[in-house]
Amino acid sequence: IYCSSLSGRRSAAVFVVALFTTSFFMSVLRPFLFITAKWCIVGRFVEGRSPIFGKDYLKWWMVSQLQELLGAGILERNLPLYYRLLGAKIGAGVKISKDTKLSEFDLLHIGPDVALDNATVRPFTMDSRGCFTLRKIQIGENSCVCAKSVIAGGATLPEGTCVGPLSSNHELCDARPENRRHCRPLRALPPLWLKVLCGWPILLLQRTLTLSPVLLLMVHMASTEWYVGSFTSIQDGVEYIATPERMGYLFGFIILHRTVCPCLALAYA
Repeated sequence: IYCSSLSGRRSAAVFVVALFTTSFFMSVLRPFLFITAKWCIVGRFVEGRSPIFGKDYLKWWMVSQLQELLGAGILERNLPLYYRLLGAKIGAGVKISKDTKLSEFDLLHIGPDVALDNATVRPFTMDSRGCFTLRKIQIGENSCVCAKSVIAGGATLPEGTCVGPLSSNHELCDARPENRRHCRPLRALPPLWLKVLCGWPILLLQRTLTLSPVLLLMVHMASTEWYVGSFTSIQDGVEYIATPERMGYLFGFIILHRTVCPCLALAYA
């Protein structure tokens, strides 16, 4: 609304600054909103069987949707802390990749020095009688779970278990120590100076080029006087949000982000 009262480059600059400021504060607020919502809606997840579409299922579904919507935000840099705040029991020295999917946190018992690499650890299971079941998962000390593997409810991984890629807790006979070399969180990270001078600038440039169509459309939206009106009441704000031109920009953002940006990300990778 404020940007619409400005014009030209100043309007575009204010819009971009507002966008990044909002993104920063949302990344800080989102994880704590989800943590608060989880404890208010469910409290603690407990083992047991419940009918689908019952009260317990509705609570589980709401928490699951909020997790997808809000995510870890700034706590993505310290995922063990994030999941501890959600009720999981996680030992010292645990490494969790940002692509790992954990749910029903109170039923997770992860021992010290465990590494999880883009795996799914989920106590939730369905049965053929129209019910869902929640069962504890225990992962022993110094274990690792490689990419695209699944640890289902009721699983117990002994100490030192190394689940290979594209596997599950039902295939522990294939869990061998040599699988550890495929677990990316266990690999040595590059030094900080190399990240600052080389890695981060390249990633920032790649991300900027990937999102360039969306950013250009945002600049065009902010610098074009496509809305003429005042903002003296709530009704004026609602009319602004529902303006056909604004809806066109909104759908343009979604289409570009879902179609063009992935192709650019692959091209600039």
